[in-house]
Amino acid sequence: MPTSMIKSTLLASVASTRHKVVEHRRHLHAHPEPSFGETRTGAYVAETLRKLGIPFSEGWCQTHGAAGIIAQIDGKEPGSGRMALRADMDALPIQEVDRPHASTVPGWMHACGHDAHTACLLGAVEVLHTTRDEWQGSVQCVFQPGEEILPGGASVLVKEGALHTDAPITGPGKASGPLVDGIVGQHVYPQLDAGVVGFRSGIYMAAADELQIRILGKGGHAALPHRAIDPVVVAAHVITALQTVVSRSCDPTQPAVLTIGKIRGGHARNIIPDEVVLDGTLRTYDEATAKALRLAIARVAQSTAAAFGARAEVDLAVGYPPVINAPELTAHCRERAIELLGQEKVVELPLRMTGEDFSFYQREVQGCFYRLGTGGDGPGCRSGLHTADFDINEDALTTGTAMMAWLAATGQ
Repeated sequence: MPTSMIKSTLLASVASTRHKVVEHRRHLHAHPEPSFGETRTGAYVAETLRKLGIPFSEGWCQTHGAAGIIAQIDGKEPGSGRMALRADMDALPIQEVDRPHASTVPGWMHACGHDAHTACLLGAVEVLHTTRDEWQGSVQCVFQPGEEILPGGASVLVKEGALHTDAPITGPGKASGPLVDGIVGQHVYPQLDAGVVGFRSGIYMAAADELQIRILGKGGHAALPHRAIDPVVVAAHVITALQTVVSRSCDPTQPAVLTIGKIRGGHARNIIPDEVVLDGTLRTYDEATAKALRLAIARVAQSTAAAFGARAEVDLAVGYPPVINAPELTAHCRERAIELLGQEKVVELPLRMTGEDFSFYQREVQGCFYRLGTGGDGPGCRSGLHTADFDINEDALTTGTAMMAWLAATGQ
């Protein structure tokens, strides 16, 4: 069937499912769950798939306490090609601002749009199932837990064989056969208007390492600092010294970011504690730069602490690899997006220093990770990701559903 006819059929189905996708998103937004704890979310996805009569397997990432799900939809000639679609499901430990549709779970909210990702994929599943006589091949729909924290649900799913052809039938650890032809993921982007999507070929997002520095001093009375080794003061100097790591230990032509985002320590205002703990992140685009900066972080932290008579224990956890979009698949997806939305609705994305565990899939098979515009005039619809005020323009859900279904149906 010509793509123009497939497009017409798909868009009609997308329009008929729009209200369901909005309902999915609002339900998920009201009931956020932490990374590797998405039990109710997984149950909701599973129940939705059962009602649609779509085969799926559960139990993915179960070793991490999670409830990953993979559904499979077959079109005509299922063996003629296989595309994977991915949506993440976890939320963030942020207290949402007061609003009518806010999270009902204190201290947790979908501040990164994963509720929208899951809702769009559920919509795409229904659209692809409804129109299965109009397109060729098979589609694996991956509902992934634990994107926000290491080791990343994607890395666990890859180890369990999620990208293999029979995975939806057999479940984790039993897959065999060739890998899927490619995998596509989308992510909300408040800087773009709803209805707009963005692509970038090649390196797009940074590798994300995690670091923890424990400053060990000697506690005492706040009024007798000469009898103590104050780890609070030492931590302040370590944080300041670390600001030279990127500027003086990194090739200036190579982008890198080092941020200390959390400080823990102390008991009361009149007590010098024994230790202070610093948590941070390192973002880079290439492994050589990452290795050099990891060494520099340890050297600077330890030598600075030693200068004050304290010790610094540095723990660096290698995190997500960089997101590198396969040029051929990305070009194909961009062309399909233009066919679906029009040239003016498809833009080029800038490099980002944020990280994504979608990169683990890209190490196994060609992948394309693109952005879904969610900006609008409503409250929070231009707010940044990972903020308490973040929200989306729900018109974007229609675009997101259509994009995923369209890319899968025309990706063979």
